[in-house]
Amino acid sequence: MGAHSGTFIRTFREVLVSTLPIALLILALQIVLVGTSMEGVMTFVVCTLMVLFGFTIFLIGVESGVNPAGESMGHEISKRKSRLFMVGLVFIISFLVTVAEPDVTVFATQVTSLFTTLNKDAMVYAIAAGVAAFLIIAACKIVFRFSLRILLTIGYIATLILTFIAPPEFIGIALDSGGVTTGPMTVPILLSLGIGLCSVHEWRNDLDGYGMIGLASIGPIIALLLMGIVSGDSSVGGATEEFEPYIENVFDRFLYEFEHALSSVLIAIVPLMAFFILFQKFVLFYTWNAINKVVKGVALASVGVIIFLTAIYTGYIPMATDVGLALADMPLPMIVLGFVLGFLVAIAEPAVEILAGRVESSSGGNIAKRIVKLVISVGVATFVALGMAKISFNFNLLYIIIPGYILALILMWLGDTDMVGISFDAGGVATGPMSVAIISTMYTGIASAKYTGAEAIINGFGVIALIALAPIIFLGAFSVYIKIMKKKAKA
Repeated sequence: MGAHSGTFIRTFREVLVSTLPIALLILALQIVLVGTSMEGVMTFVVCTLMVLFGFTIFLIGVESGVNPAGESMGHEISKRKSRLFMVGLVFIISFLVTVAEPDVTVFATQVTSLFTTLNKDAMVYAIAAGVAAFLIIAACKIVFRFSLRILLTIGYIATLILTFIAPPEFIGIALDSGGVTTGPMTVPILLSLGIGLCSVHEWRNDLDGYGMIGLASIGPIIALLLMGIVSGDSSVGGATEEFEPYIENVFDRFLYEFEHALSSVLIAIVPLMAFFILFQKFVLFYTWNAINKVVKGVALASVGVIIFLTAIYTGYIPMATDVGLALADMPLPMIVLGFVLGFLVAIAEPAVEILAGRVESSSGGNIAKRIVKLVISVGVATFVALGMAKISFNFNLLYIIIPGYILALILMWLGDTDMVGISFDAGGVATGPMSVAIISTMYTGIASAKYTGAEAIINGFGVIALIALAPIIFLGAFSVYIKIMKKKAKA
């Protein structure tokens, strides 16, 4: 009992330190820019407590249930000689985990609130299929020692080509999807899967497991761009004022959002849990006691997600939207706020914490956890500020994305080999629930105030893509520095 309470207190403290500054900033902005009643303040306070509690038990559940399942499956894949087994297992795991990812749920809701003719389920399944397809490539990269640099180069060149063909309404959404798919549910299991794949053969090290998240981020971008090309731009529709039903009573609002979160999570989690049970019992031949531990972890993570999503939908998304609407005609404050929020959100993301810790342990302590977090946070802050400038002065998102991707690829080829996977994985993990719930929501709120119809869709998305691009470039530059230092040390 003492160990469990100790784990809860430690995890809660980490979540509190990282999340509370963001909550206080959003509340202060709401009070100063929009104005709010005492009931609104109390609702936000309750939602913040729910976010803290929900995130805490979610992370504990991931650590006790999801991580062990990912590592055991990755280990089993490497032991099997059947390529069909590897392809099938990786596809099923990655598809189910992506559908269960809370970031994807929040993002799909945001997109379809503006892009009303886009089917939410079709979008989620397209994202999941894209992730699954590219994770098969990532698994092949580890098992057959393919060059990560070449795979990433091909993937990003294909992405750039498709952006010139796809309807403009799909570009920002597709680019954002690459970031939202790699959140606190998918990151732990993909990292564990990659490390598990590397654990069987002596010639591999833990650093070879990185790059799976970076490759996975490309899949949904290409999938949604292709979806846009196939559907064309004649039936996309535009923004509308018809959102969720207005519910004045706060308790009724909580109940409505709880039911919505519960149904969404159960639909996503039940197939994933069933697969874990069947695989561990009939393939790994685990005892029921061992399986029970994983099931409890996944169930705990599910409860955490339900609490978290209820709070996000009830308090955070409406408040972030209001702040975005109020900032629409204030360019300089918008840019400054973007920098501050970008830094705080990057520091707050549990996925960044997970990756930074894994990098430190996998590198034998040579790459400090705090350095990885600092570099990612500064990069995200800079690019969120740039995104705010973009929406304020209405210039094309591709003017940032195309040079950014090209620079990232150049730095990848110039930098230290061991840092390639880490850099591109960081782009995926920097975007999580807080990024989607706060920054992206605020961004769509600004777009709704400044633009109408298809223009609101075109301008309302893309900031998550910038958040994902930032750490790739900044850590890529850091990897060039590491390579120079290594050469000097050898000289």
